[in-house]
Amino acid sequence: MKTDSVNKDKGGLLTNKEIVLRYFTLLQNNDIDGLKNLFWSDAIVYEPFSKSEQGLRGWSQIEPFLKVAIMANESLSSKIRFEESSHIKNKDQDGKKNNVESRNDIVEALVTFQKDNVLAARFRFELINRDNTIDNSEQKRIKTLRIQFM
Repeated sequence: MKTDSVNKDKGGLLTNKEIVLRYFTLLQNNDIDGLKNLFWSDAIVYEPFSKSEQGLRGWSQIEPFLKVAIMANESLSSKIRFEESSHIKNKDQDGKKNNVESRNDIVEALVTFQKDNVLAARFRFELINRDNTIDNSEQKRIKTLRIQFM
């Protein structure tokens, strides 16, 4: 099974920052299939436009948002600055213990978009490793993405 969370050059998983950089690269390259491979099927995206406190849950809800994001990014330049990351072990967003054996990693990126005006946003990625029972490999993908414009 092909995954964008594996770095064949380094013989293992991409780093957290490499996954986040890949997210922004795939947005700029209009690669919706590549983006899909970065998200777990049960991923959640919290973004300010849908006004849903529940977030966009699963690929069927996330895909339309990403298609709009791709169109919005077409003529923009952007700069990405990473904030300090932290570890959270086996906890979901409510702080309760997950039933799934996993390790969560948080990466925050401050992104400045520019065309005529400058717009800044904070992207908070929660990345999770899970074992792939099909081929006994480990994969890391996006479990939660929170986007906040500043």
